[in-house]
Amino acid sequence: MKKLLPFIFVLIFGVPIKAQMWCPPGATWHYRVNSPYTPYQDGHIKLVVTNTVSINSITCNNMVGTFNGKTPWPMSPTTTINGYVNFQTYENNNVVYKYNPYTFIFDTIANFNANIGDKWLAILYPNNPSTCQSNFHRSTISVVDTGHVLINSISVKKIKISIYYTSSFSHTLNIIEKIGGTTWFLFSYDQCIVDGPSYGNFVCYSDDNFPLYNPTSTICNYVPSGVGVNENSLSNSIFKLYPNPTSGIFNMELNEPVSIKVYSVTGALVYERAYSESGNFQLDISHLSNGIYHLRTESSSGSSYSKLIKN
Repeated sequence: MKKLLPFIFVLIFGVPIKAQMWCPPGATWHYRVNSPYTPYQDGHIKLVVTNTVSINSITCNNMVGTFNGKTPWPMSPTTTINGYVNFQTYENNNVVYKYNPYTFIFDTIANFNANIGDKWLAILYPNNPSTCQSNFHRSTISVVDTGHVLINSISVKKIKISIYYTSSFSHTLNIIEKIGGTTWFLFSYDQCIVDGPSYGNFVCYSDDNFPLYNPTSTICNYVPSGVGVNENSLSNSIFKLYPNPTSGIFNMELNEPVSIKVYSVTGALVYERAYSESGNFQLDISHLSNGIYHLRTESSSGSSYSKLIKN
């Protein structure tokens, strides 16, 4: 019996438990939208999981995207559109699915068990087939590469897919476990009309246990076209920060208690501090190397990301 105790201990405490990969608490995506078509769109989509819903006895994540930017014309004022996108997904055995409310089935977003050459059909957007031509066929998605990638010290699966619109035209998309598509939107899709809303290109992802992943260093939040990220200040309802860029010390005006975290472009946490009251403070990152950093603020009003430039 004594010999069994260490074995039992290893079984209980020594076997690693797989972390929740798909839509863990705090999962947040940001996408850049810049469509010259009608309706014109220039902005960002922030995508979050609002709650879970049961569909066909399957518990799904209800994912809602908020648009912030200009639409439907270039001269339109900046606006916020809640519920800009809304869909339901779930993951089972390393395969991620999206529900189609018109066909009442779940389409495949990504199969992380797939091998090179495996195929599935693209998701039709918009989902309602009646808005598309009767002879419109869903494109074929083919897996062209598989592997792993290390992000924030976590090894995640990666697949590279091609979506074949015609025999001579295709689009390539990298899909990463936990994050989804990183060279386009969350999932690949057929768009049979050009006057609907655009989903946008991937910019940032983070969750409660996964620091900001921002591979292109594009600012996560909305900045109008033609406005550079080297602005003199950053501000929202929570704080104002200036000057930006700076040699290392930013002035901050906080409207409420807030905690801040500064990440490198590779997602490494390089500075953090909590402020228990509102007021004027200084953020000193003069000890860090020159370059681009990402500031995450968290308060009772929510969280936000901003780009810091130290030169």
